[in-house]
Amino acid sequence: MILFHNVRILELEPPSVSEPTDVAVYESGEGDRAGTVAAIGPNLAVQYPTAKVAGEGGYLSAGLVCGHTHLYSALARGMLVDIKPSKDFAQLLDHLWWRLDRAIDPVILRSSALAGCSDALKAGVTSLVDHHASPECIDGSLSIIREAYEAVGVRGILCYETTDRNGMAGARAGVAENVRFAKEIDAIRVSSTKPLVEASIGAHASFTVGDETLEALADAVRSTGRGIHIHLAEDKFDAVDARHRFGKDPVERIDAVGALNDRSIIGHGVWLSPSEVEIMNARGAFLAHNARSNMNNSVGYNFLLPTFANVVLGTDGMGADMLEEFKFAVFRHRESQGPWWPGDFLKVLHRGNALIERHFAQDFAPGFPGFGTVRVGAPADLVLWDYDPPTPLVGDNIAGHFAFGMSSRSARTVMVAGSVRILDHRPLYDDATIQAEAREQALRLWKRMEER
Repeated sequence: MILFHNVRILELEPPSVSEPTDVAVYESGEGDRAGTVAAIGPNLAVQYPTAKVAGEGGYLSAGLVCGHTHLYSALARGMLVDIKPSKDFAQLLDHLWWRLDRAIDPVILRSSALAGCSDALKAGVTSLVDHHASPECIDGSLSIIREAYEAVGVRGILCYETTDRNGMAGARAGVAENVRFAKEIDAIRVSSTKPLVEASIGAHASFTVGDETLEALADAVRSTGRGIHIHLAEDKFDAVDARHRFGKDPVERIDAVGALNDRSIIGHGVWLSPSEVEIMNARGAFLAHNARSNMNNSVGYNFLLPTFANVVLGTDGMGADMLEEFKFAVFRHRESQGPWWPGDFLKVLHRGNALIERHFAQDFAPGFPGFGTVRVGAPADLVLWDYDPPTPLVGDNIAGHFAFGMSSRSARTVMVAGSVRILDHRPLYDDATIQAEAREQALRLWKRMEER
């Protein structure tokens, strides 16, 4: 048993802050209830005298979720590579990111995944939804990433970015890797083990996925029972290309082959039409909004954001700091004179848990409280925050504190599935080695990019 003593429980939806209390957690290995919240109330140390104390004081919340990222970009930070100037987004992909993904080998992949997962935990992020690409290292790539998740101790959803841009053999290999990995996760569940990682069926974007590959992806969605994870209309070109080449809007293409469902993740969606939003909402699909990446790539602003039913926040590979992403999402929306306020984006930040829950609910007893809450029976994906605000922090102003005060540096102790991964700001895994190896592999990656 693990105990958080004299903490204030911070809930994001509906927003609330409790009086000081104790929270006990069944740690991993403690039977069927392992990795869940065991009890909440005063003086739990008396009830559980042998419990290990993971923290005292501060604010305890459910862990944050990054709804769309690219862990391979963890080694791109400060990249020293000669990159041709790019006149538009398509050229940026060709000159930079597609050179990078072709340069990834198994060693670089493992290192980038470990570094990205570690960065996430340090920022209070307990779940990462990754969208991976490595055209010269496809087969088994998702298993390498899964092993990194497990080594660091992060929950998440993985997929391989299927695309036609490297030829049809590469496209078929991408579909096969998604299916292989989904079966791998199914086998883990058969062994009565709750996996930390789940699977999606990945694709790059409409403009790099032809009809033959899209049909194969739809078959993979149906055969595995998963959802598609794809960029759509990130740039205006993607939307125009779909209409010109296929006679349908991007979401219509996905829906027409039966690949859109309530586990689907649509990245960006900046240039989707109102009718496409309606289709996504009818199917229960998620839109992953990546405010900083959209700004960095100058692809435009999603003015339809308030009309999507299931908006979550992602970073598109720009780290995993979800409090920073929250701030950018708020401020960029305010600049666009949109109708949402910080409280609306607090709901969006919290909704990442609904995405995680749709993939992991089968691992918990029917009627469990769900992800994203600190209640008895809920998954013990928790963060203890060091935050001593100069103004009162109550349910009605949590969003204001997130937007104008609190930061990821406040994450003191982080737990995933009942296992403490960071204790008093100190990683309980070999983070020094992870960072040292990442610096070494970054240099290898950059050199391999120069050769391409």
